[in-house]
Amino acid sequence: MMVSTPGRDAVLRDVHEGLRSFTAYAVLLSHAVAERLGLSATDSRCVDLLDRHGPITAGRLAELTGLTTGAVTGIVDRLERAHFVRREKDPADRRRVILRLVPERESEAFADLASMTGRVDEILARYDDRELAAIADFLRRSGTGTAEEIARLREGNGKSTT
Repeated sequence: MMVSTPGRDAVLRDVHEGLRSFTAYAVLLSHAVAERLGLSATDSRCVDLLDRHGPITAGRLAELTGLTTGAVTGIVDRLERAHFVRREKDPADRRRVILRLVPERESEAFADLASMTGRVDEILARYDDRELAAIADFLRRSGTGTAEEIARLREGNGKSTT
């Protein structure tokens, strides 16, 4: 374990403040993009999860979001009506349904994020490979920790939101 020093404590405070700021603006960006697409923020995040993990079942989407299968069914219904998602029979098991993004709408969904991706690339260009590896490690661990906290919070109150 690292020893606490005044300099390290100040840097840690800066990191925590930076994370709070980044998180707040990332959520607001997600809401703005969702709004432009006519989606809720949760629906938009599900499009992102399908892009990263799909094609997948609704059950798997429920696992990834921590939402109930009922809530996910409502999300998938809305995404299907908005032509973002198609339900397809699983060729290996006709009883299962696979969710697949509609390519044209997928492109539309991510077009608004292209300029942000460029900004992130400009920022990352300032770091060497070792620093980038540390950033990637931090982000992976933070993502896992955040998912675990979501699960803990949802288990603690037994409620799910959409």
